[in-house]
Amino acid sequence: MLTRQVLRDLARAEPGRLVVSVYARTDPRDPANTSSSPAWLIAARNALRAISERLEGSGDRDARLAFRALRKRVEDELVLLPPGGRARSVVWILDEGGSSTRFSLRLPLRRDRVVLDAKPFVSPLVDIADRGAPTGVILVGGELVRLVQIEQGEATEPENASFGLALGDWRPYGGTAGGSPARGLLKTSHEEHYRARVQAQRERMFETAAKEAARRMVELGWERIVLACERQIAARFRDALPAVVRERLISDADINLVGEETAAVADAVEPVIEESWSQRTAELIALAYERAQAGGAATIGAEETLAALAEGRVKRLILDPDLSYAAARVPPSIGGPPELLGERAVETAVSSSAAVSVVDASASPALRDAGGMVALLRY
Repeated sequence: MLTRQVLRDLARAEPGRLVVSVYARTDPRDPANTSSSPAWLIAARNALRAISERLEGSGDRDARLAFRALRKRVEDELVLLPPGGRARSVVWILDEGGSSTRFSLRLPLRRDRVVLDAKPFVSPLVDIADRGAPTGVILVGGELVRLVQIEQGEATEPENASFGLALGDWRPYGGTAGGSPARGLLKTSHEEHYRARVQAQRERMFETAAKEAARRMVELGWERIVLACERQIAARFRDALPAVVRERLISDADINLVGEETAAVADAVEPVIEESWSQRTAELIALAYERAQAGGAATIGAEETLAALAEGRVKRLILDPDLSYAAARVPPSIGGPPELLGERAVETAVSSSAAVSVVDASASPALRDAGGMVALLRY
């Protein structure tokens, strides 16, 4: 699991030895990954070869020799990865000194890539952590409510997070009235009492589960809530939720998942979570424009945003790290190769505990018009 501390440690790594960062989108659901030579493996080999060819022409003998050893290790070990180790994405960061860190991720990367630098390349990992922020899923059925947590595509069920009806010895009345009017009235009365008791216990179950959802939201850091239940009971359960939970509710999914395994729950709500993330980042970009135009705590464009990053004023950075920012004046503390200025901006933001959202500018006209980078500021 990618924790904030892991990302911060990677972002703060001191430049030094030759570092190779391998990002492979190994998702077996991608049709291109179903052949004996999956697309992610071909992409990794091609990228490694391109780096090797570039180094061969550079005249840097030490870098060339160091990379040859790293390239062989990567190519040899990637082929041997078992299906479980591939997950849906693999990230492997290794250097010439022998240090090695590997992540098997349950969320797919946006694309395959291999980067050679003097420090770890972290932008795609930060993107995974942002898109995969902790999410609470409330599964509601007529007789059972379950709470499931999804973080970075991995679903788990907290202990003591299932709530069922407690009817005691009450049972629906069986048999027939046998032609007796009194017995028929007794049967009808018993059924009405039974239904009333079921409804009262259901409301109590909803109330208990809703309060527990609020507690777990704080305890586990849920940034979003998904309610998954059939439409006829969604409104009743939503009314039982405390206001603090309703504020983070991103979707009422009209699906009954209460009896499903956690992995199936994660698969079912993944598109809902991804859509919510896209909508939220669009809203944050719009908010940055609104604040900046009013002279508030926000920046639009690379130059102003990089300056704010260098001063530690950024609360949330939104950018496309793959764009070129070479034309912007760059503070010395963020300087680096022009093609890696977006990456350096991400590293600076993570190091200062700012939130980061990575957005493809080609899919966001507002971010594209801003030159690929905006920020909401602390002050």
